[in-house]
Amino acid sequence: MKDTFETVVDKWISKITKIQSSNNYPICPYAKTARYHVYTHEDYMSMQLKAAFFDHKNYDLYICFPTNQFMKLDEAQRMEDDLNRASKDTIVMLDHWKNPGFIDGVNTSNDQYVLFLIQDTKGLIRAREHLKTTTYYDNWTEEYYKKITETGTTISY
Repeated sequence: MKDTFETVVDKWISKITKIQSSNNYPICPYAKTARYHVYTHEDYMSMQLKAAFFDHKNYDLYICFPTNQFMKLDEAQRMEDDLNRASKDTIVMLDHWKNPGFIDGVNTSNDQYVLFLIQDTKGLIRAREHLKTTTYYDNWTEEYYKKITETGTTISY
């Protein structure tokens, strides 16, 4: 049986904030202190509105669980692309249980649900730039590095 959305988020954040890689960094060094809100049962239009009208002052991240938890990977990827075109101020990243990411052999996915992360573009790019000055990305595969760091970078400011 699947966990509730909130339980999945709590477990996922716990997993991605523990140091699990050989370079002594957690999967996401910022997750523990991120200001986020979990939205459940979201349709495409509601996520598009959240991307377009993101509350930058109060949140770093929206975690959105789409109503259709049975969507195929290619459908979810198309939705991610469409949502990234909705606003220049946010970056949307997909976490689909059928396409988990791995950093230094550690699964970065929540493993149970399809979800979309909507994040402030400037804040995320600032964090990426800071991490580039460290050894954080040293154990990432080139393919995963490109997948994560190039998402949303074609959006003009």
